[in-house]
Amino acid sequence: MNPTTALSACGTLALACLCSTTASAQTSADWLKGTTIRGGIAHVAPNSTATDAVGPFLPGPPSGVSLEVQNQSTLFFSVARDLTPHVEVELAMGFPPTHDVTAKLAPSLPSHVQVLNGQVIAKVRQVAPTLFFNYKFGDPGSTWRPFVGAGINYTKFDKRESTAAGNQLNGGPTDIRLSDSWGLAAQAGVSYRLNDQWSLNAAVATARVKTHLTATTAGQARKIDIRFRPTVITLSAGYVF
Repeated sequence: MNPTTALSACGTLALACLCSTTASAQTSADWLKGTTIRGGIAHVAPNSTATDAVGPFLPGPPSGVSLEVQNQSTLFFSVARDLTPHVEVELAMGFPPTHDVTAKLAPSLPSHVQVLNGQVIAKVRQVAPTLFFNYKFGDPGSTWRPFVGAGINYTKFDKRESTAAGNQLNGGPTDIRLSDSWGLAAQAGVSYRLNDQWSLNAAVATARVKTHLTATTAGQARKIDIRFRPTVITLSAGYVF
C-alpha cells in the first residue's frame, strides 16, 4: 500500500470512528432528553400503629406490650422521565433511614417492666423505593407547576437490631424479623422553575405499608402486626436534561 492510500484509509477510519462516537453521544443525549434528576432531604413520619405482642410468657391477652416507630430525616433522590408534556414517571428513592423503635407499655404491667416504657428497644432500617406516575398542571414553561401522583411502594426492612433495653424487655438477646410490604402510594407537590434546567420542588407523599414483626428470644417467638400511614415531606432541587 502506498503512503497516499494508507493516509486515505486512516482518514476514512478516523472519520468513521468520529461519526460513530458522535452518533453515540447524540443517542445518549436523545435518551436523556426529558429526564429530571432530583436531590434533597426528606422527613419521614411513619405514623405507626401496632397490635399488642402475642406469644409465650406474655400477660393477657391483651398483653399490654406494643411499640411505636419514630420519625427520621434522610437524603432524598429521584429520577423522573417525561412521557408527555403533562405526565411523568418518577422513581423516588433516597438514603435508607434507620428508625428508632420505642416500647409502648400498658400502665398495668409490673413496675420493673414499666421502666422500659418509651425507651428505644430496637433500630430498624427501611429501604422504600416508590414508583409514581405524576400529572403536572400548567405548561412546561410555567414558573409554578403543581403536580399530583399515584403509584406503588415497596418497603423492605433490611437491618434490624435489638437494643439492650429490647433484650431486657424480651428476656435475653433477641433476633428481629420484619416482612416486606407492597402498597399503593400517592403524592402532591409543586415545582418552581428557576430556568430551563433547574427547579426547586416540594412534595408530601404517603403510602400503605404493613409488616409482621417476629422477635425471637431463646427459641420463643413473639409477634406484632404493624401498619404505617407515613407522611414523607421532601424538599429538593431538580435538573432536567
